[in-house]
Amino acid sequence: MSAERMFQSVPSDPDPWMSNDTPDEVRQFAIESLRWQAQEIIDELLCGQDPSEELARARLRRCVARNPGQPERALLEQLMINRDHSGL
Repeated sequence: MSAERMFQSVPSDPDPWMSNDTPDEVRQFAIESLRWQAQEIIDELLCGQDPSEELARARLRRCVARNPGQPERALLEQLMINRDHSGL
């Protein structure tokens, strides 16, 4: 699946990864876990000090600003932007 299709279909609920009979508590935990992991990755990237990566950090900050409260979407958007800028 392309990154564009993935980004458009990122659900607020992890239905694609869970069966319909999954308890609500498990669904909520999965969402919170995904968001926590994405936020940890973002925080680590933004703490970087390498001057050659400043442009990527600035792009990531913009992605975070466009996706308040949804770090998983911000991170996915950043990955798509980086892929487009790398010429792949």
